[in-house]
Amino acid sequence: MTEAGKPDVLAPEWRRWVVENLLRGSETEDLVAVLSRAGVDTELARAAVRAEAEDPCFQGAARAVAMQRKLEGLLDLYGDLHRQSEGHARIARHEHLSPEDFFERYYFQNLPVVTGSSVGLVPPDSPAVPWRDAPGAARALTPVRRNTLLGQVQGRACLELVPAYALHRVSGAESVPEGVPRLEVELRPGELLLLPVGWWFTHRSPEGGAAIVYESFAVPGPDVSWTPRPESREPTPVPLQRPAGAAAAPSPSGPVSRARD
Repeated sequence: MTEAGKPDVLAPEWRRWVVENLLRGSETEDLVAVLSRAGVDTELARAAVRAEAEDPCFQGAARAVAMQRKLEGLLDLYGDLHRQSEGHARIARHEHLSPEDFFERYYFQNLPVVTGSSVGLVPPDSPAVPWRDAPGAARALTPVRRNTLLGQVQGRACLELVPAYALHRVSGAESVPEGVPRLEVELRPGELLLLPVGWWFTHRSPEGGAAIVYESFAVPGPDVSWTPRPESREPTPVPLQRPAGAAAAPSPSGPVSRARD
């Protein structure tokens, strides 16, 4: 349980375990109990957990984790509100949808919809990207990076859509996990489906087929895009500097030395 020749220092794998569980919100005494049952002296275990919790690196990570949990809680709240809305479990279909209704009821509300015409929805000179599928072709769970209008030209397309608020429940998955809300839709030739930015989708073409894709819309502002991993962020404000001549803060005392991995 400790490094060879250093009986007062937890081994790296145990330090990682302590930090991981502190970040998960485990109580100090619960961690001490586990370490004690594994053969670590109780006082050493308590001092080791306290030292990790007081480490500035851990405290910075804990703040980042706390923010992530708040954001996940907010996404769950949006999900609860969405499920209270009428028709939340299906994708609306309209043979013809005016541009005003399309944009106000679906595009700007970040909701999918099936319609029968692209007139007034995309600029007249907007390029259409062809999309062809072999019979049985399937696309794994994919994020929608830009608002996309998928127009089926030939064959059927079977899709599963996952709302944007389920981001933290599908990241890294190749298919929709059990328990995650999904909307199923079958797209036939002549139909167009709005895939809202931030949503996720799977795509299957049973008999093979062809489609066209639009990513430009007739909106006054620029088309928005979703970048999950921004290239960089500005650092947070620096901590207050110690006045010149002031003594440095004393090093933590105790039986645990602060060995680094």
